Formats: sequence, structure tokens, C-alpha cells
Amino acid sequence: METLNRRELISSLAAGAVLTAVGCRGGETPEAQGAGQSAKPLKSPNGDVDWRAVRDLFPLSRDLVHLASFLFVSHPKPVADAIEMYRRKLDADPVWIEAAAFDDAEGHPFSAMKKVLADYVGGKPEELCLTSNTTQALAMAYHGLRIRANQDILTTEHDHYAHHESIRYAAARSGCGVRYIPLYDDSAKANAAEMVARLERAILPKTRAVGITWVQSSTGVKIPVAAMAEAVARANRGRAAADRCLLIVDGVHGFGNQDVHAAKLGADFFAASMHKWMLGPRGTGFLWGRSDVWTDLRPTIPTFDPEAPEPWEAWMKRQPLPPTQAKFVSPGGFLAYEHVLAVRQAVELHGAIGRDRIAARIGDLNGAFREGAAGIAGVTLHTPRDPELSGGLSCFDVRGVTAEDVAKRLAEKRIRTSSSPYKVSYARVSAGVMNFPEDIDTVLREIRALVTT
Repeated sequence: METLNRRELISSLAAGAVLTAVGCRGGETPEAQGAGQSAKPLKSPNGDVDWRAVRDLFPLSRDLVHLASFLFVSHPKPVADAIEMYRRKLDADPVWIEAAAFDDAEGHPFSAMKKVLADYVGGKPEELCLTSNTTQALAMAYHGLRIRANQDILTTEHDHYAHHESIRYAAARSGCGVRYIPLYDDSAKANAAEMVARLERAILPKTRAVGITWVQSSTGVKIPVAAMAEAVARANRGRAAADRCLLIVDGVHGFGNQDVHAAKLGADFFAASMHKWMLGPRGTGFLWGRSDVWTDLRPTIPTFDPEAPEPWEAWMKRQPLPPTQAKFVSPGGFLAYEHVLAVRQAVELHGAIGRDRIAARIGDLNGAFREGAAGIAGVTLHTPRDPELSGGLSCFDVRGVTAEDVAKRLAEKRIRTSSSPYKVSYARVSAGVMNFPEDIDTVLREIRALVTT
């Protein structure tokens, strides 16, 4: 395709690649390069993290205890500053987004963005489909899946609405079957070996996909994805390519709080968003997939990815698309580009703090909550206390009080928590990098008061 033709097309659409990360590098202005730098060092010379300095990055209300940031994070200062800088840049010259997509002088920020995100995921830039959130990423996976009516999709009873409905809608279109299984009978007593065994027994020769969630928002259970990937691999032995079972993981509540490269877990596809544990801009997410499995999907929404000339050329020439690549699956459309580009600062903030330090901090705070909650008479903890089977959120019941009322009554005490949006709802507490041990002490004290009132 001639560059001029492609640019004329993209110009009319503002080069709207649905991209999820990282701003300009090579052609960035000094203002952009310095956007969002913290005035106070986040680490001491010996490498210890100053968690007060981390907390000061967030404009969270000081008269509230924030224990629900896993839902939708407050923009930390490096991210907020970058969003504002890019907003001003785009307002001053909206056509800059076209130059950013194609001109060497601008440093190809979209390509740089994919590289930064891919490095954090532990994969390759060409393995990323960039979306607006986890829900959209799951929809791209299931609606694009090449599946026959005589095959089925296996998932669990514990997965989120967005995961279950993506599967259900895709099944309605293809005519395939859907099966749901429990991985455990009692979430607090969940056992890794039993969960893997239940999943493996349920995989049938006709099973084309297995959908699971890394850290379940329904119970707080962190499932052994790597061991489940091995079970799926065993089931695939001897299968033809069109019958191969794909492992699709909703990873959003592990991504950003576990010291694990998502691409190394063994999944075929991994969906997550940036606006939760990654502390990133709202409205950004991705679907990562292994290089050799993208041909198992069909694109669902036309892509505007500036690195994907093939779909444009196929459209111009009225030719079939070549075999699917990740960039073909990235859904196109206009975006809040100031948010898109500011993902770089979120990833770099994680790097500045240290993903290992973040994981340890979140593990310690939420482990302390679970230990304390387990010792309160009248409180039933539904999340395992074993750190191998739990992550950054905890689900529990207070005797005689509904989950919704627990959240409401804690809110009256200026403590923000949540309840799980499932048929069986639990109260939830989640501590992030903006929290301190005294926040855990405060919420445990108020939960004890709920039991006695």
C-alpha cells in the first residue's frame, strides 16, 4: 500500500489505534520527558521504599480510609501530570496524533508504548492486542474464537459477569456449548491440587477453550494458573490444531500486584486493564496472546493500529485478510489519547517502586487483614489465608449483616470498601500501595464493632 493512501485514510480517523500504553520517547519534548516526576524520592539510598511518598502521589481524600482501590484507581501524580501534558498537546494541535503514529520525528510513541507494556507483561510487542479494559479484551478473545457448534467452552462457577457473558454471547453466535464447574466447595479451604484436578477432569475432547480468572473477585481466591496451564497442555496432546483447547485468563486482579510476568503463566490469552492495580489511566487495557495462537481468532472490530497496514490494504483491494495477528484484533475507534499515552508513566511508576516491593507490600497488608478478620467471632472469612492462594482482596461475611450493609456501615465511618456483585455477595476489603497498617487496624476495629452492635 502506498504511504500517501494510508495516511489519507488514517488522517480522517485521527489515526485512532486502540492502544494501551506509553508516550513518546525519541521525539518527545523535554516537558513530556519530565511529566509526572515525583518531587520526593520514592526510595531511600539503601533501596527501601518510602510508602508515605508513594501515598502522597495520590489525590485521595485524606478524611477517608480507601480500601476499594482495586475497583478503579485514583490517578497518581506521574500519570495525572502526563494526562494533562498530553491533553494540552492534543488540544493545541489535534493532528499531532497522526504525526505520532507515523512520523519518525515524533519517535513512534505507539510502538514505544507497546514495547514498554510488553516488557512488563513478559512477552513481545507483536503479541499485544490493545483494548480499553478487561471486558473488551475478553470479548475480543471469545467473539473472535474459531469454534464449531460441536465444541464447547469450559469455565468456572466463580468467574465475573464480564467473563461469563462474553462466553455466553459468543456461544449464542457459534452454537457451541458452555459448561460451568466449581473449583472448590468452600473457598476458604480451597486447595491448589484439587482445583487443578477438577478442571482437568472437566476438559473433554470437544472442549475448545477454558476460561478462568487468576484472582477471583467473587471470593478472593488466587488460582494456580501455571498448574492449570499444564493440565490444559496435557489435554491437548495429540489434538489437531482446530481442536486444540485454549486457556483464556482474566488476569486483572493479579496483574500489577503479583511479582509474576503474566506471559510466563502458561496461558494462551491473558486479559487485563491498566486502571486497577497498575495505577494507570482509566479506560486502558489489553489482551496478550502467544504468537502462535492469534490465528485461532478472527478480528471482531476493524483495527486502526498504525502498525497494522494489512487490514487497510485488504480493504482497499477487496482481498481476504492474511492470518490473524494481534494488531488486527485491537478494536479501532477514537480514544482519549491523553490517557492512552500516559500508560507509560504508570508502568514506569511500577518500575520506580519495584514490582517485587509492590507485591510484598500488598501481600503483607492484605495478609494482615485476613489474619485479623479470621480472629473475629461472628466474621466468616471466605478468602484463603495461604498467600499462595490469595492476592490483594479479601471476601468475608459479618453475622447478621448483609454484604451491602457492611459496606454502607463502614462508609458511615469514612471507610471505603465494597461488596461483590455476584448472586452470593460478600463484603470485600482490599489494600493497595496507598494504604498503611493503621488502615487495616481501623477497618478491623470497625468490623468488630459491627459484630457487637
